[in-house]
Amino acid sequence: MTLSTRLILTVAGIAILLVSPSIYAIGKLAELNRIATEQRMQHGAAYQALGGLQTRLAELDKAARSYTALGGDSQRVAMWAMVDSARMRLDHLANAGYASAAERTATQFATIERGVARIDSLMAAGDRQEAASGLEDVKNLIAGSYDASLAELGREIDERSSAGLDEALAIAETARTTAIGAVILCGALALALGLWTTQTMTRPIIRLEDSVARVASGSFRVPDNLPHDRRDEIGSLARSFRSMTHRLAELDRMKAEFMSIATHELKTPINVISGYAELMEERVYGDVNDRQTEALRAMRDQIRSLGLLVNQLLDISRLEAGGLRLQILDVVVSDFFGRITRSFGPLAQKKQIAFAVEPEPNLPATFPGDADRLRDQVLGNLISNALKFTPEGGAVTVRARTDGSDVIIEVQDTGPGIPADKLPFIFDKFFQVGEQARSRGAGLGLAIAHEIVDAHGGHIRAVSEPGAGTTFTIELPLGAAPRPEAVATT
Repeated sequence: MTLSTRLILTVAGIAILLVSPSIYAIGKLAELNRIATEQRMQHGAAYQALGGLQTRLAELDKAARSYTALGGDSQRVAMWAMVDSARMRLDHLANAGYASAAERTATQFATIERGVARIDSLMAAGDRQEAASGLEDVKNLIAGSYDASLAELGREIDERSSAGLDEALAIAETARTTAIGAVILCGALALALGLWTTQTMTRPIIRLEDSVARVASGSFRVPDNLPHDRRDEIGSLARSFRSMTHRLAELDRMKAEFMSIATHELKTPINVISGYAELMEERVYGDVNDRQTEALRAMRDQIRSLGLLVNQLLDISRLEAGGLRLQILDVVVSDFFGRITRSFGPLAQKKQIAFAVEPEPNLPATFPGDADRLRDQVLGNLISNALKFTPEGGAVTVRARTDGSDVIIEVQDTGPGIPADKLPFIFDKFFQVGEQARSRGAGLGLAIAHEIVDAHGGHIRAVSEPGAGTTFTIELPLGAAPRPEAVATT
């Protein structure tokens, strides 16, 4: 499934989850609307018909009395008009949904209607006295059982109306509770769906980002947890990244092999040139004048610099190819720092720089490490740089101590220092600070020192303040094993 399809389905699913409570609420509102319509149309019409019926009965009583007293045709017409209007109200009750109640009331009304017909017959026969007696019977019917029937009909309308209201309240409460629960549930499901989609997209991207960062730092190993098997754009990107990384690893290996072969092949002609220059300087091939001797010395110096550069390139190529091997033995502290003093003391004295090596008494007699590489390629690089950049009259100090778990060595100088914006990059290959540094080396010494310390399982760092000097600190573990791929213990 592609990412676009996954996103479309996620958005559609969230939309459905959010719309579902609304659909449910709309359904419940329709029920409430039905009940409200029923209350307004059915029960309202019933109340209106009942009120009209009671009014017509009262007017019928009045019209019958007038007709009995006066005997005019207009009174007779008014009386029967009230009878017809009352029966029409009964029909309205039946049409409003109260047919059975209206039928019971109509039965009693028929008795009243027969009483009205008897009054009409008696009046037509001229028997006003009997008509008055019949009027009393009609009045008793209206005031007695018929009023009770109307009261019962009113109660039935009230009960049904109240039941409708109760149903509406129950529906409203149920709808409210259900809607709140549905909103919470659907919101939780939508959140879970969104989080799941986010994680399925961001987790592999984060892993790819970490892998890209490792590749950028020079590690060309593809992690196993990348989503190579996904059938979407992220899987395609992961597969492309894997192919690219394998290609970069192959190119890096070929570069390391080329540097190793090239530097190894360069050592032979350099040694030959150095040998001939030394023989000429010793006058094996005849006398040389003073200018020629000076030129030979300069040639020898450049040959030594070139040889150092070739050796550094060879070490770098071995480090990058994983071919650097350390000889981990017990380093004798007194001998280790004594040789450093003997190696760099004369050079410091020649440059009129105060040089001191100060191991603390609490140092152990030995510590594990490759003495030659630590002395020549780590401390040798640091001290050489310190002496190179410290002006005449300055000081270079080497201190050593232990914190119980590490041997800590510091190389401090009083040179010009390193700018703060350059400090994070000083251990990068070929990085140099300033034009003066570019004329004095290739920028590989600190990179080699960093890799050797790292291969010992230790750490190296630097702090510097421009104009106040630089301090390099090396931490070498006393008990931890060095990095396995860079060690051959003998």
